[in-house]
Amino acid sequence: SQFINSIKQYLYKGKNCPKCKEPWRKLKTLKNRIMMEAKLEVANKFKDKPKTPDTGITPLQEGGFIYILPSESMTHMRDIWVNEERFMREIVPVLKSVPGPHPTDIFFMTVVPVTPINARPVNFLDGTVVEHPQNYVYKSILQDCLVIRSIVHLMNRDKETDNNGDGDVLSSERIRLIEQLKGSNFSEKLQFSWHDLQKHCDTLLDTSLGYGGSSTPSEGQGLKQLIEKKEGIIRMHMMGKRVNFAARSVITPDPNLNIDEIGIPDKFAKKLTYPVPVTAWNVTELRKMVMNGPDVHPGAVFVESEEGAVSRISATDVTQRESIAKTLLTPDEDTSFKGVKIIHRHLLNGDILLLNRQPTLHRPSIMGHKARILKGDKTLRLHYANCKAYNADFDGDEMNAHFPQNELARSEAYNLVSVCNQYLVPKDGTPLSGLIQDHVISGVRLTMRDSFFTREDYMNLVFQALSFIHGDIKTLPPTILKPVVLWSGKQILSTVIMNLTPRGKTPLNLISSAKISYKAWEKGPVRPWLAGGTPFSDPKVMTEAEVVIRGGELLCGVLDKTHYGATPYSLVHCVYELYGGNASSQLLSSLAKLFTAFLQLEGFTLGVEDILVVKKADKERLKHIKAVRKIGTTAAAKALDLPEDTPTSELKEKIGFFYKKDPKFRAQLDHQYKKCLDTYTNNINKACLPSGLLSLFPSNNLQLMVQSGAKGSTVNTMQISCLLGQIELEGKRPPIMLSGRSLPSFPPYELSPRAGGFIDGRFMTGIQPQEFFFHCMAGREGLIDTAVKTSRSGYLQRCLVKHLEGLTVHYDLTVRDSDNSIAQFRYGEDAMEVMKSQFLNKEQIPF
Repeated sequence: SQFINSIKQYLYKGKNCPKCKEPWRKLKTLKNRIMMEAKLEVANKFKDKPKTPDTGITPLQEGGFIYILPSESMTHMRDIWVNEERFMREIVPVLKSVPGPHPTDIFFMTVVPVTPINARPVNFLDGTVVEHPQNYVYKSILQDCLVIRSIVHLMNRDKETDNNGDGDVLSSERIRLIEQLKGSNFSEKLQFSWHDLQKHCDTLLDTSLGYGGSSTPSEGQGLKQLIEKKEGIIRMHMMGKRVNFAARSVITPDPNLNIDEIGIPDKFAKKLTYPVPVTAWNVTELRKMVMNGPDVHPGAVFVESEEGAVSRISATDVTQRESIAKTLLTPDEDTSFKGVKIIHRHLLNGDILLLNRQPTLHRPSIMGHKARILKGDKTLRLHYANCKAYNADFDGDEMNAHFPQNELARSEAYNLVSVCNQYLVPKDGTPLSGLIQDHVISGVRLTMRDSFFTREDYMNLVFQALSFIHGDIKTLPPTILKPVVLWSGKQILSTVIMNLTPRGKTPLNLISSAKISYKAWEKGPVRPWLAGGTPFSDPKVMTEAEVVIRGGELLCGVLDKTHYGATPYSLVHCVYELYGGNASSQLLSSLAKLFTAFLQLEGFTLGVEDILVVKKADKERLKHIKAVRKIGTTAAAKALDLPEDTPTSELKEKIGFFYKKDPKFRAQLDHQYKKCLDTYTNNINKACLPSGLLSLFPSNNLQLMVQSGAKGSTVNTMQISCLLGQIELEGKRPPIMLSGRSLPSFPPYELSPRAGGFIDGRFMTGIQPQEFFFHCMAGREGLIDTAVKTSRSGYLQRCLVKHLEGLTVHYDLTVRDSDNSIAQFRYGEDAMEVMKSQFLNKEQIPF
């Protein structure tokens, strides 16, 4: 369009056409009709002519513009093609591939495509038969053609009558039809009839064109409406469709499943079936299923004969089931087909299912899970570790399960789509699966230095984690022998890691850091070494913040979210890289079961004691709060470049003046307030957190949650125990109204920080009503922001995906589009697959 506009500007420099020397005449489209500006004398004549109410306005009278008939447009296009063939081929590339002397004729319809009658079925409305809306359009087109032919015939007849004195006679029906048309003469009637024909042809392709942008149910759908948008046939019925062998239910969590399993209610298991050919090797098992029937799990629902006839297995007729079971290997006598019978059995434990949660935004939104049949349940059971991949939570989310129906599909699901093979996200190669919340807390508590267990507890916890192993479990000797034999929590983790290392593989060696800083563990200044020697150059060495694993044994450090959460270069990520997806999935499943069992032994709760502050810190906090309430005048004076001792009344007057005069003044004032308030906010936080708390880490359970990455952030603890701080809306302080107030309870142009949205209260001791209102404003902004962003980001992603979905990496490492054009000569400019090159960097190469 930019190219064409520049050409138009070049051509329209003069007032006259360079070919015919006639003045330029404007063209415009009106309701899908092409209108051309009439010559000046014609335009003036129609401008002065009075309008006649009985005939209406003819197309020639529309503001001095003449209606160009499609036949005229076709002639113009042919002339342009003859004179400017090369130019036309360049601006409309499709014309290059059109044969014939007049390729521009493809822009015009000489025949109308008629859909078959089975695509236009009759509709039933309130018990009466109603014709398909599209039939009305086809009838209208036929009628318009008939009328135009009749008018042309009458016009020609009049000429012939004038010349010869006789002419053909039309039927009375046609003449009556013509008389009902708009227009005072045959020429005007022909114009209006031609408009109607154009309108009905437009309606056939696009309903909004033919009827001035609106459509009613009687008009039906045009071709455009049939195809476009989410409700069109392509997206609704071809790319996405209803399927059999699928289930949908609410999801609920189950930490006792393996992460690659899905809990399926037995009601679903009896409805979802799989076709199994009968062979000599599986006939015994299939006979038992046939005898169980469709209502007893594991059973069978249908039997399919050699020729493909499917018959239902009766739930009540035992004789029929026995008959089918006995003849499974016996071919039918009255069939000439060679083959075997097929039994449609129930879904069994270990069958693979494709799980999907919508919206399906990336590849891991569909993954393969092994079925675990659960009796009495009505919901799908999902492991916590998969929540991030599906973006699922358990507040009423629903998921779909699809049961693959042949061995090829099952093989792909087991080997390509399964959870084990989807540990890394294709976006940037970072892990998706990881333990969350309670499991993270449990893992930290289990691996702390003061965690010790008796033989019974050690064996119990190890068994909980490794109960799926068939064979011996290798255990470790105790850490403490006297006065009581005890095992450490780190040894329990070591036992799990060692037993899950695949046979024949070198045990894991790893040096890494924990999320919890070494400073959090310090209770006082570091003592000098009794045996002498220089201290370590790195203060975290040999502390709980450094994780050291040697030969699969955890020697030092606490395991937290950094090592079994969805974190790059974690313990689980290293296991995935060394031993593969099955080993990493087993490790995550075992850790989840272990941490669940330990939490049941140990318990965990968050109490009021964890948010209380000592008296000394509270006094310090109050001192800063009293000071911060007085800095409003200072901040306002700085923003106005006035002395700090300027009277408050003068400051308010100046602020009111500048608010009305200078739109940028608000930003300057906000900047000064933020600058002054930040210092006091930081001082209050330092006074209370973390040293001012009544209960310190790690005995403070709230701090344990935040520091380990289980839940919450430092901002949450600050708002509970210190203050809420400055409330911001769209990055600014809350705006003031025309009256100069931020809320009705404040005086106009109030200078105190509280009037500008600064909340010095905390949740522990409560906040004022005005502060609560400001807080709600920020909360509402967040909600609206989320709702708006969801639709916009969804459409943006759809646009990107639709343009990029044809790109493939070829064997010569080039990235090519669907038409084989090259997008990149080397994929990602380095020809490295993101998911397989995460450890190929300077920091991770030593591992």
